[in-house]
Amino acid sequence: MNSVPLNKTELLPVMKKSYMFRHLSEAETGLVLDSAVMLECLKDEKIIVEHEPSDSLYLIAAGSVRVTVTEKEKEVYICTLGEGDVFGEAALFVNLKRTANVVASDDGIQVLRIRREDFMKYLKGQPSAGIKVLFMIIFSLLRKLREANMELAYERKDDAGQDDIDKIMASFQEEMK
Repeated sequence: MNSVPLNKTELLPVMKKSYMFRHLSEAETGLVLDSAVMLECLKDEKIIVEHEPSDSLYLIAAGSVRVTVTEKEKEVYICTLGEGDVFGEAALFVNLKRTANVVASDDGIQVLRIRREDFMKYLKGQPSAGIKVLFMIIFSLLRKLREANMELAYERKDDAGQDDIDKIMASFQEEMK
């Protein structure tokens, strides 16, 4: 990934498109951009690597990325994210290893990177704006949790329940008499 010049005028509409920053004023958005770095990626370049630590949040300024996880040494596709989408926001709060890979779909993908340290300075200097952003991060993480719960429920709908296990055990105990 190469660092490229950041053009605030071009980025303001992208920031307004993003759920995380859409409620900020132009001045508040400009202050976020002051601490951000624009990165340009090549096709198939990994922006986030699963199981590696990271302290940054990313906003897609141009292009799209693929989100994948490694399952039994095979890349499993999760979703595609595009302009205005944010990823990696949990890294602002915890020092955990990443749970997925995020890979550039084409050449010239541009992502805005905001490091935890810079984000915390922004929160301290702009508490009102920070509350807006934090509220949207919480909303985003809760939405992702809900989606994961729904997927788990779908996957487990055909699993055996406790009643099934109790019936099998009762049957087994009857046969042992």
